[in-house]
Amino acid sequence: MIITKSQRARMDRACPLFGLADIEFDKADEPLLLVYEVTAGATSGLEIFKANAPFKFEVLDVIIQARGTGDATGTMKLKGAGDITDTITCADTDKAINRVGTIDDAYSTIEKGGTLEVICAGGTVGNVKGLVTVVIREV
Repeated sequence: MIITKSQRARMDRACPLFGLADIEFDKADEPLLLVYEVTAGATSGLEIFKANAPFKFEVLDVIIQARGTGDATGTMKLKGAGDITDTITCADTDKAINRVGTIDDAYSTIEKGGTLEVICAGGTVGNVKGLVTVVIREV
């Protein structure tokens, strides 16, 4: 259990005996959100980071809000050194929220200076559009 300093102070006031307990405080690292808008789908060149990731991080989740209805077979996936996610359907579902089904832990950690990109597929790749939100944590 993580207890913040302000929570500890409140507990100390509520019960003087608690103030005698020896408690260590761990830093709680919160997840970060990377938001990237794909306005025209492509099979390459949609880098969130192109050999310039600012720190080492792990991908925890990917959510896409579809922003168009132009390709009945449209999909997106996230790629680093290999495919991080399975393909996420974003075909003809304007406004729909689509979430990744799998994350491959063999590729989900991006090194500092690494590349993270969105890959689109479908019959008319240019019509695959969406707002991509990547949930990460620094490692």
